[in-house]
Amino acid sequence: SEIAKFQSVLQENCLFSMQHILQCDEVHVPKHMKKDKETVLEAEELSACVSSIVALWECDVIKDAFDKRSEYRIQIPSTADYFFKHTERFADENFLPTAEDMFRAKLKTTGISEVVFELNGIEFTLVDVGGQRSERRKWLHCFDDVTSVIFLAALDEYDMFLEEDNSTNRLEESLRLFGEVTASNFFQPTSWILFLNKFDLFQQKITKSPLNLYFKDISEQDAKDIDACCNYIQNRYMDNFKGSRLYPYITTAIDTQNCKRVFTAVRDTVITGALNDAGF
Repeated sequence: SEIAKFQSVLQENCLFSMQHILQCDEVHVPKHMKKDKETVLEAEELSACVSSIVALWECDVIKDAFDKRSEYRIQIPSTADYFFKHTERFADENFLPTAEDMFRAKLKTTGISEVVFELNGIEFTLVDVGGQRSERRKWLHCFDDVTSVIFLAALDEYDMFLEEDNSTNRLEESLRLFGEVTASNFFQPTSWILFLNKFDLFQQKITKSPLNLYFKDISEQDAKDIDACCNYIQNRYMDNFKGSRLYPYITTAIDTQNCKRVFTAVRDTVITGALNDAGF
């Protein structure tokens, strides 16, 4: 089931995230925690090292490494601190993921998956595809009859690098891909919908890692203002847009009310586009 799948995903997220931190050459745990480090690095399942992860997360060295994960090029989710705080709960044999747990899980989309659902008597088909470089060739040429395309980008990845290429900035790669797909002849939808997600994490991160350190065309003053930062990134996408109509939204996946408002707007956009195509 979906819940069982997320149970193992969250356990893996927690274990692998701590292992990646400990494997970084810049991270030096205190001598009295060497055994905990070895236990985690040798573990194949979260249940084998619960107390060690709990102890390590209490260590300032590990917390500092998490804060500096972009600088150290540690490839872990922005939500890894959430995993560490809930290590004991995730490892419990009776663990059942909550909605918030599942929202924060790092689950890669591979291949092409399709969900069909009905809302207010109207049937929607939602096709989800992976955005990694290795996944793009699977879907770039297979959509010739879509009403709308939703492009999902993470606001908080402006200082992070690709997992498959540790020298390419994730925001720059996303902007390049956005320009490429919106210009493609294989994608000619009525509308493009841009989700700039993880606003909550973005708001936290810019206080510690300001945008002007990575992009010289935003001032130091604007880099301290959340609205100016959101506008800066949104405008970067709009400048790269090659399609006909674009509807951008700032989103937070764990904020259900925000998601409901955005989905209502997107639903209306999709329906209007479909009616226009049909000549109404």
